[in-house]
Amino acid sequence: MVSSSIASSGALGQPSDGQSEAIPAAHSGPYPWIISPIFDFIFVFGGGAIALLVLNYVYLGWRVPDGVMTSPAAWWLMTVGFLSQHIFADSHNSATYLRIWGSDEDRARFKFHRTWLAYSTIPMFIMGLTIPGLVGAFVYIYLITVYWHYVAQAFGIALIYCYKRGYMLNNMEKEIFRWFLFSIVGYTTIRFLTYKEFSPRNWFGVDIPFWGPLPEVFFFIARFACVGMTIAFVVLLARKYFKENKMMPWPSLMIVATVAGLGLSQDAANSMFWFYVPGFFHGSQYLAVCMAYYIKERGMPNGMDTWNITKSALGSPGMKYLGLVILSGCFFYIGIPHFFMQIGQPYSLVAGLVLACVNYHHFVTDAAIWRLRDPRCRKILLA
Repeated sequence: MVSSSIASSGALGQPSDGQSEAIPAAHSGPYPWIISPIFDFIFVFGGGAIALLVLNYVYLGWRVPDGVMTSPAAWWLMTVGFLSQHIFADSHNSATYLRIWGSDEDRARFKFHRTWLAYSTIPMFIMGLTIPGLVGAFVYIYLITVYWHYVAQAFGIALIYCYKRGYMLNNMEKEIFRWFLFSIVGYTTIRFLTYKEFSPRNWFGVDIPFWGPLPEVFFFIARFACVGMTIAFVVLLARKYFKENKMMPWPSLMIVATVAGLGLSQDAANSMFWFYVPGFFHGSQYLAVCMAYYIKERGMPNGMDTWNITKSALGSPGMKYLGLVILSGCFFYIGIPHFFMQIGQPYSLVAGLVLACVNYHHFVTDAAIWRLRDPRCRKILLA
């Protein structure tokens, strides 16, 4: 029977200790989606972000919606963009905390990340409040590393779709895929540190330094490496198709296209990508994977049929999970800055500091908890 915490009450209980015997699932093979085809298209592999980019271009052209525009389309797109930041982008950090506190095994394995690593953000926060200019440096480091974080997550989720559909990669093929994506990271990061026009001077009221420029030769090397790895990746796809009669799953290709567009686009197009992608791609896909993991971790030991996860994810268990992470995300990104504003601290300064502290912990923790080579994690993610 399905876990009683999901089937009976609809509540998300504690994970089973695994002592009960699992009943065989009704379907053979892994479920090919994270939640469902439509849900995944909109929230996981870029459909929602691409649709918003198209609407933005149709109604506003190559402009990011702002408060100066008077058209209804600009108002609606700006509202959707900012709401997606709070509903998906802010809350996806909180989903990490539910992951490291989720089960007894995870609490033991990730004790360092939920204790000492978390505690280290306290002196970081205090220093940011007391040392002038430090918040700008913290936010600058965040801006340098955030695209790497996006790409690492996109690579992992693209692999999940590949493995769920039997598109297996040997070690060399997987490394070509990995370094194709990270060559884009290298190119965009070195571009960011070489040319001032690619590095913002102000981030929502926080003045940002510029730690450059690097010698231009580094940019040329990074561009050459990116082109070379792109060619290697295309050859890999062609070889798999013509020699093994296998095509990379289209969800994986959409993920690659969206995250590559985020890094390689320029000027207004890049601003439009960064307005929609954090919420309707990175944050939402992370929430979908975390919610699926959270539900399957509690249901699989008791014979949950993972092909029926849509019912739990879109029902009471999933909505309670989303409600918890959204409210906690609002506490971090809205509540804390407002509290410190009431006692005399600039809102933008504290908001930037919260962004830096929360994501410092989030980036380091994510690198440890989501590993497909970990048998337990892999079993749940690919089910």
